[in-house]
Amino acid sequence: MSDPYDVRRYEPSDRDAFLELFEEVLGGRMGTDWFAWKYEANPYVDHVPIVVAERDGELVGARSFFPLRVGAGDDRYDAFQPCDSMVHPDHQRRGLFTRMTERAIERYEDDVDLFFNFPNHRSLPGNLKLGWRVVGEQERYYRIQNPTAWLPALEPVESLARTVASGYGSFRDRLAGSRDAVERVRYDGVPTATLAALAGAETVPAFHVVRDEAFYEWRFENPLWRYRTVLATRGETVVAALVYGRRERADGPTTVRLVDVLPLAAGTEAYRTAILSGLLEDVVRANRDADVLVAPGSVIPGGTLRSRGFHSDQRPPLTWTTSASTHVVRPSGTEPTDWTLSGRRLTDASNWRLALCEVDSG
Repeated sequence: MSDPYDVRRYEPSDRDAFLELFEEVLGGRMGTDWFAWKYEANPYVDHVPIVVAERDGELVGARSFFPLRVGAGDDRYDAFQPCDSMVHPDHQRRGLFTRMTERAIERYEDDVDLFFNFPNHRSLPGNLKLGWRVVGEQERYYRIQNPTAWLPALEPVESLARTVASGYGSFRDRLAGSRDAVERVRYDGVPTATLAALAGAETVPAFHVVRDEAFYEWRFENPLWRYRTVLATRGETVVAALVYGRRERADGPTTVRLVDVLPLAAGTEAYRTAILSGLLEDVVRANRDADVLVAPGSVIPGGTLRSRGFHSDQRPPLTWTTSASTHVVRPSGTEPTDWTLSGRRLTDASNWRLALCEVDSG
């Protein structure tokens, strides 16, 4: 029998069908401005990095990628993050996810150095089957300011739940106190040149996303989020920064994500705690009306986050209500044998330094 499916490269005429499939499979109505930002304006490729599956002229599947530049010390690598993977419900369990992924791996064998992404427990087995390996769980911290947004079952007592959460947050903030060791400057948006210069001043030995002006000018143009920056300064010198995004939804919680932190690795733990505590204080104060704040546990000290009422998703009670993301990685090539780059093992979690700006969704 002839193959009813055509697995091929994305073409510009596929855009509307892709957005319709996204809405049906992933449950979100995305606009052309979002697609243009995420796929057409990406500075690391000269094409739209999507593989699609078509049957009888209908788009029924897509395997998409979020290109990034990854560094380790002075070395630079081209990396693809799989994202927005979807197969129409009427065409699932027919091997399309596998076929589209294998087609992409083959296509980018000579152009991409590695793949890395953060699947949940439902999509993790499919990644492992296709050659990805686990690096570790991605710990995230949540400050829940509206419990009903987290647990809809609490809606009948929403007023009480908000009062309790607000009181707890205020109590933690009073215990943490105010950090005035450095001056702080608030910026509506992202000062690309300032952040790129701050990032370029340190050498990060671990795998991390390269934060140059091209990255900052593109990454924080996501039309679904509004970004702001808090800078820590000594005199006229910027010594640290925290970038956060805010998204307000009529059909969901108002979420604040702490997406970037600088410096990534410089200084002692005491230094980072002193600097980042002040920046975190500003973010919390400016977003007391948000339902939930999300922070990366890997680049902000856990003690700093806990002092402000954030809780890890790897400890109760959040382990009971959240779906953890697992960091997985795969070298390029149809049958990879070398799992090291820059002399560092790709599957060793200590060899990675990631915030949240590496994730495609926020």
